[in-house]
Amino acid sequence: MARTERGRALTRQLVLEAALELMDREGPEGFNMRKLGAALGVEAMSLYNHIKNKEDLLDGVIEMLLLQAPYPQRPDITPYVELWDFAHAYRDVLRAHPRIISLVALRQLRTEPSLAILERLVAALHRANVKGVRALYAVNSFAGFIIGHAFFDITSISVPMASHEDDVVEVWERLPARRYPALHASLPAFKQWDADQEFDFGLRVLLQGILLPDE
Repeated sequence: MARTERGRALTRQLVLEAALELMDREGPEGFNMRKLGAALGVEAMSLYNHIKNKEDLLDGVIEMLLLQAPYPQRPDITPYVELWDFAHAYRDVLRAHPRIISLVALRQLRTEPSLAILERLVAALHRANVKGVRALYAVNSFAGFIIGHAFFDITSISVPMASHEDDVVEVWERLPARRYPALHASLPAFKQWDADQEFDFGLRVLLQGILLPDE
């Protein structure tokens, strides 16, 4: 049995953890199996005793991100609160791994643990009487909102948001006020802008459009 350079027996979990750590540093574009083997102190071929291929490994990384989001079983919770809480938990995970968000956006869920979480989300929609194709539309819109907002947050993670705000304000201020009166009228609002409040605003609007809120 292959062992890592620290002497631990190689497992699927260790392979996925090392892959996630490597992608956090170099992004999916800089990842390859040779580098992963080197990071674990084993030959790259040893990895295939625990994963089928690179595609299987990428699916496993997505699985790990989903499982990092706290999602306790709470039988008495309403669908609205369940979806609200999961959205915040998953967004926090994605923001902690900004270089991997593009991978999350491009891959379908394929592993059983990932699909088990999807099952719970769709079941929450069913409890709110959102079923059939509407449930599919709803869960895709829900996931798209979380991932999309996290993607736009990459700028605020890597670059101070104040700088980003200043850039936007400077561009808008240069526009002719008579031609763009609505944008000019919105300039003072940049002082009040907050990423977390924006996420809550959008999520509330989305969930209210899908099901009755528990508020």
